[in-house]
Amino acid sequence: KGKLLVDEETKWIVEKIFSLAYQGYGSAKITKILREEKVPTASWLNFTRYGTFAHIFEGKPESKRYEWTIAHVKAILKSEVYIGNSVHNRQSTVSFKSKKKVRKPESEWFRVENTHEPIIDKEVFYRVQEQIKSRRRQTKEKATPIFAGLVKCADCGWSMRFATNKANKTPYSYYSCSFYGQFGKGYCSMHYIRYDVLYQAVLERLQYWAKAVQQDEEKVLN
Repeated sequence: KGKLLVDEETKWIVEKIFSLAYQGYGSAKITKILREEKVPTASWLNFTRYGTFAHIFEGKPESKRYEWTIAHVKAILKSEVYIGNSVHNRQSTVSFKSKKKVRKPESEWFRVENTHEPIIDKEVFYRVQEQIKSRRRQTKEKATPIFAGLVKCADCGWSMRFATNKANKTPYSYYSCSFYGQFGKGYCSMHYIRYDVLYQAVLERLQYWAKAVQQDEEKVLN
């Protein structure tokens, strides 16, 4: 009673995700593979078993069953439940009046090891954690573009991804739709704009409004 049991029907999905991560694939690439190979999500499996999440799947196209997200894959890769551990006290509410949850520092977590049968070998799990940390360090070491998080795709609403084309004789930076980049043309189009073009367009608009404020600040503000 109260003991976690391995779901024999679905454990292959978790094993597949960790296997891909162990081979060096990042969360975005794993997500794309799961979608392309039509691996069912946990939500879909719960719907088929218990009827939960009916509002998500009833009357929706088949592709909805395989709509994995990067956040979902990351959550699985970081969860110690798959190596037989139970971790508690990871979150707390902001205040007595607010129900909003905030993540606590790992030093405050309460961990109980070997509470149930593991699915993933600990050596594999901790190797994957090191790979995740390594990617995070590499990302932090890169300079943050001034438009980071501000440029969105007009069609799908996803953030535009910053990259640099170094293969060109004269390297240049650009933004492209991250949704298209991760999942292909079946989900969005390859929207694209060079960084220098965007920078110049924004600069011109700022100069326009700065001049307008100098001439008649009250009119602009009202």
